[in-house]
Parts: sequence; structure tokens; C-alpha cells
Amino acid sequence: MTVERVADSFLLNGDGFSYAFTAGLRHLYWGGPLDRADVPALVADGAGHRIGSNTWSSPRAHHEEFVAHGGRRFDEGALLVEFADGVTAVDLAYSSFSTEGSTLSVLLTDRYRPLAVTLRYEVRGPALVRSVAVENRGDSPVTLTRAASATWAVPWQATYDATTLSGGYAAETQIRRFPLSVGKAVVESRRGVPGHAHQPWLAVSASSVSEEHGEIWSVAVAHGGSWKLVADLSGDGYTHVTGGVNDFDLRVVLGPGDRFESPETVGVYGAAGFADLTARWHRYEREFVLPRPERPRPVLYNSWESTFFDVRHGDQVELAKLAGEMGVELFVVDDGWFAGRPDDTTGLGDWRPDPAKLPAGLAALSDEVHALGMRFGLWVEPEAVTPDSDLFRDHPDWVHRWPDREPATVRHSYGLDFGLPAVQDWAVGTLDRLVRAGNLDFLKWDLNRSMTDATGAAQLAHEAGFHAVVDQLRAAHPDLWLETCASGGGRADLATLSRFELSWPSDNTDALERLSIQEGYSLVHSPLTMSCWVTDSPGYLSHRAVPLRFRFHVAMTGILGVGGTIHRWPAAERVEAAGYVARYKEIRDTVQLGARYRLGSARSSGGPAERFAVCCVAADGAQVALFVFARTVRQDAGDPPVRLRGLDPAARYRDVDSGTEYGGAFLMRHGLRPVLRGDYASALFVLERV
Repeated sequence: MTVERVADSFLLNGDGFSYAFTAGLRHLYWGGPLDRADVPALVADGAGHRIGSNTWSSPRAHHEEFVAHGGRRFDEGALLVEFADGVTAVDLAYSSFSTEGSTLSVLLTDRYRPLAVTLRYEVRGPALVRSVAVENRGDSPVTLTRAASATWAVPWQATYDATTLSGGYAAETQIRRFPLSVGKAVVESRRGVPGHAHQPWLAVSASSVSEEHGEIWSVAVAHGGSWKLVADLSGDGYTHVTGGVNDFDLRVVLGPGDRFESPETVGVYGAAGFADLTARWHRYEREFVLPRPERPRPVLYNSWESTFFDVRHGDQVELAKLAGEMGVELFVVDDGWFAGRPDDTTGLGDWRPDPAKLPAGLAALSDEVHALGMRFGLWVEPEAVTPDSDLFRDHPDWVHRWPDREPATVRHSYGLDFGLPAVQDWAVGTLDRLVRAGNLDFLKWDLNRSMTDATGAAQLAHEAGFHAVVDQLRAAHPDLWLETCASGGGRADLATLSRFELSWPSDNTDALERLSIQEGYSLVHSPLTMSCWVTDSPGYLSHRAVPLRFRFHVAMTGILGVGGTIHRWPAAERVEAAGYVARYKEIRDTVQLGARYRLGSARSSGGPAERFAVCCVAADGAQVALFVFARTVRQDAGDPPVRLRGLDPAARYRDVDSGTEYGGAFLMRHGLRPVLRGDYASALFVLERV
């Protein structure tokens, strides 16, 4: 990983990519590795030789390193300001640069105004991380109305496709791929959280790209608030991507000497299709983002779908005993444990145990769970408060609100303003006391509302306060583990994942629908964060009946959890479940920490595929876990072979169940032939390198 000056240009080299631009802010290159000797040729190549039109944006956005509004720029830009006298144009020029290790900072200053912009670049393994700082060096205020983190130029392609992770509540992270046409493709959230409609991630590629072939350029916004990504395709076939905080309702006033720091955007280039891109994103998260990346996540039980709001000490202990017999390692009590919480209309903000539900307190329940050999966790929603709560009655000024009207309710709650220092102090103190009093090992941090009654600037302050609270809590309790949830997958951005060990991808636990949700989530995010539950059949959302084997196999492709009414399961099913948990522990490191390969797709033919597989290969290559799924088995389809990937073709592998040995080349070129029967059929093969 290097950052170097080559004549009048900068060359950044990471694992499998190079990035180059001139000190004159002309973008040169982003793609596969290049040598420093190639930089002069990039500079000499110029921007093409056709005569332009005076109707074009000038300079062209895809030829600029950072696009700021001003002059003849009409393409999508990253920076838009308003000076005190109403001027909105900036004219940035290179001033200086500095390097520290793999980080490059380039200082730009406005030719006419006391405004400074610092472009920041950091090479982190397979990724280039970029952000922007804007500083007001004058005596009058400057208002930022657009402050994206970076402009990312994509090399020319004959045709372009965009890939997003889109969907909605209970149908998150569906992989969508569509052709780009001239104009702008926008994915965004205006909700104050990343939201369920889109992950803050976008990929651009040639239309010919496939799972194992073709180049892909992808960008993520590492921000847990409102965000925006825009792919702008010009009429002459060039594309640039602008990413950062959403400029919808954004007015950040910088007083004299004030400085705005943008969130990071992360660019990852893949040279060999989506499989290569996934491997690079997983590596980036594990090496540079996730807390405790070397620690496999525990098998957990969550009581939500078993008891909902009717949390009782005796019932929870009964569930904990049954979960412990299955081999569960972490027992989590979900919503409903605290005072004034018979349903979702009251109680948020008053984080004390309900004496009618837990008469002996949290510590007594925690002690019983710990005595069973499991860790103990609780659900909380610290950023929301219900009108019928002591907290709101005492501090009505702590919620996001406009001064001339009542705040809007979402799921019967108001949003606490985490931008206020008093609210941050309350949150840290409340959660600290809760963790200590309950001897907690784990918190599931939920947020079941979008942000309302708050400007874009207030949303940014809230997000900064959220980070501050979590960081203080983690510092005070270094052994505490956290799970991020926002009505399911509404907050699974890189900034949040850097502070949370687990992520809840969706409230939808239906095994069939989880296949496509988990396929999309794991396209970018490491399975080390992907929490997956086995719940009841039929499920409470889908009402679909699915066999226990299929449910477990789906959940075993991520962090295995159980969330059903296990006290009502037949004893034989609990014994069967314990067998799956034991088997999962044998392959857990391979699933969570190894390489992941998609063999087919859950999305084929416009819906769940009738047959596809997920292949997990241990980091050292010594173990392989192959999951095969079929929505249904048809007589005319036969039993097609499944060709594995990621193996050593010269090695031999033994099936631990049958004892049969295979060559690595055989498994990848010919494949295994699983025999599946019926509906919701599945199989798990575990292979060990001989």
C-alpha cells in the first residue's frame, strides 16, 4: 500500500488496484494495478481529442478529481456553498499536499474567497477511503448546501450497469441490477438513518460483467444518517459517482474558523466479477472495520417471537433452559422487559425493569442465565421516547421538534435528539447503569422510527451524538457486545458496523425469503456480522410452513440464532435442533471467517431459485461447508452437479460424513451431485482437506 508523488501527479496503490490524479485536480485513473512508470502516459493521454461543445460542462465531471459548483460546471457536483453575500460559486485551486503512511491530504483553496477544502485519501488494503473537510477561513458565515465526500470517476465502458442493494421493510438488500442510461441514477435515504429502501452502496460495471468475469467499481457511504449516491452518465459515455451525506434539507452553517468533516466514502474495485468484489469487501470489513474481527460470533437465542411484549421471569428462565440444552451460548430478552411496556405505545425512555414482570429484577434473571452457562443480553431503543413516559414528561425539550407544532410520532414514539449534550449524558448514564445492574454481556440496540422534525444539520449532529454515546459505552464496558437493528436492516452502514459486533439484516425470519435477503447482505457485508434466526413454522410474517432442516440450513450460512417458541416445539424437534447447533459449531469459523462463494442465486428466474448453493471455504483452506437449497424439486430437472469454488485443485478432500474422498479439481470441474427431494429441500456437505 503506497502513496507517492510522481512528477506533478499522485499515484495510490492498494491491494489489487491503483488510483491516480494530477495536482491540477485532473482525474487520471481508477482500476487494476499500474506502475509509476505508467503515470506520464496517463497524463499524456488527456481527456480525448474530439472538439467539445460550449453546451458541455467544463471541465467534464469525469475528468475532475473533485467537482465543486462554479463556472461552467453543470454535471452532478460534490460541493455547493452559499457565501454571506449570496454567491454560490467556488473556484478551487491546488495549494499543497502532505502524506503520512498510506494517507494523502491535498489542500485546495478558493481563488477569490477565504475557503479551504482538504481532500483526504487513505489506502486500506483492497479499498481506497476518501473524505472531505471544508473550512471557513473568513470573517463571515458560509452555508454548506451540498457537501458530498468524493467524486469517483469510472473508466469509459461501451455500456454500463448499476447494481444496488434495494428493497423495503422485511425485504431488504435485494440485489438489483439495471442498465444506466444518459442522466442520473440516484439511490438515497432522507430518513436520518440509512433505511430499508437501499443500502448506502452502489456498483458500476460494464453490462457484460458476471459472477467471475469483468471489472466492477463500487462505492459505499460510511454514514448512519441520511445519505446519497448519484451515478451520472454523460451523453458521450462517461460516468462519475458522487457520494456522501444527503443534500436534501442540508444547511450547515460554518462560522468563522468552523470546519465540516464529511463521512468517509469507500471505493472498492474488483477485477474478476462479483465474486472478486465480494471477497474484497469482506476482507476490507474484517481487516479495517469490524470490532473483534477474529472472534467468531456466538449462537444466540432471542425471545421476541416467543413472548413478544409478555416478558415474565419464569417464562424467560424456561426458555433459557431449553435454549441451553440446544447448545445456545447467548440468551437475549427482547422488547417488553421494562416498566410501562404492555405493547409498543408506551414505556420507551424509562429503562427500568417492570416489577410485575421481573419481580426479582434484572440481576436475578441474569444470574440464572449465567448459571446455565450462557451470556445474557437485553433489547433497548435509546433514541426513541414515547409520550406516555416519565422521561418525556420530565424533558419534553429533549426530542426533535419544530418550535411551532407538536412533534410527529412514528411507531407511537418521538425521536430523542442525540445532538444535545444533555441527551448524550443521559443515554450514557442510563445504559451504563443498566449494563452494571443487569450484569449484561450484550445489548441489541434498536431504532424503530425514521428521524422527523429535524433539519439535515440536526440529523448530522444526532449521528455524531449516537457515535459518541456508543463509543463511551464500549470504552466503559470493553467486554460488552452490541447488535445493530433498526426495524431490521435499517442501519447496517460501515460507520455503525465499526461499533457493533452483529447486525440484524431483517425482521423477516422466513427461511425462503431470508435466502435472497442474506444473499444481498453478504454480497458486500461479511457473514461475521449477519445474524440469522431459526423461528417457528409457519412464520408470523409469511405464515409459510418450512421444514426445520431447511430453516436451520439457511440460518447456518450466517451467525446462527434461534428465535422461536421452543417451549412448544416437540421434544424430537428440540433434539434435532441441538444436532444442527452442534454441527454449526464445527463449521462456524469457516462460515463466519472464511471465503464465501455464490453457486447460483436465490433470485434466479425472477424469484427464489429452485436450486442453488453457498460454498464457504476456511481461511486456511482446510475445511469446506457446502449448503445446497431447492425451493422445490422437479422430475424433469434431475439432480444437477454443484461445482465448488475456492478449492485447491491439487488437494484431496474427504466428506466427513460419508468418508468419500475427492480431488479438488474434480469438485470444481465436475462437482458433487446432491440428491434433493420435495419442497424446501436442503443439504449440507462438510469436506476436510486431506
